[in-house]
Amino acid sequence: MTKSTSVLVTSSPGSRPINNAKRERYARYRAQALSRIEAYRKAGGGAIKDNVAYIAAMQWEKNQLVRDRIAYLTKQAEECIIEKRQRIEERLWAIHEANIQDFFTTEDDLNPTETGNNPAEIANNPDQQKGAVSSRARVVPRPLTELDPETAKLIEDVTIDSKGRLIPRLCSKTWANAELRKMLNIGGQKEREQTDLSRLSDAELIQRLADQAKELGIEIDLNYSFVQPKKSDE
Repeated sequence: MTKSTSVLVTSSPGSRPINNAKRERYARYRAQALSRIEAYRKAGGGAIKDNVAYIAAMQWEKNQLVRDRIAYLTKQAEECIIEKRQRIEERLWAIHEANIQDFFTTEDDLNPTETGNNPAEIANNPDQQKGAVSSRARVVPRPLTELDPETAKLIEDVTIDSKGRLIPRLCSKTWANAELRKMLNIGGQKEREQTDLSRLSDAELIQRLADQAKELGIEIDLNYSFVQPKKSDE
């Protein structure tokens, strides 16, 4: 006989809702970055004076269950935001790297062979004698039903040509590039400031720091000197 073993499953602190409905709502509002006073009132604490509401909210937060619940919900919200940001960035990169060739294919365009008036040409061309047709490849848009879902998502709009075919218009690569630069802070204000500082000479940098200290009313000593190499014994 085999003995069955039971596995003890423990939940993370704060992962379970608080039995007290008001305190559960309070924890959720606090996780949404509401102030203690506002969260207390929205949770059903009553329209009381601010100082009284604040003290009452602090009493609730002294409870370990409430603190754990707020911490857990805040962490979940942060992880959700990170996940959404990753999905947005992946989407922008897909638009930025999209290849127009993926949306077109080639097919044979069959046209009747034009017969010339020159008898010698006809005699030397068996295809013209038989009234055959010649084929040539032409580029046409792929049917939308043949595109995989991830590729189809890169299409912003479609137009219809004279033959009733759907011509895809891809999402703007320029727009995706601009959005990626904003998200990754490439060429942003912070980066420009760092670049500007790197171009300053030592004297200019010291002067800028001195000016900023003066504006803040702070007295600082910015004397500096370069280390001189040790002279070798003669």
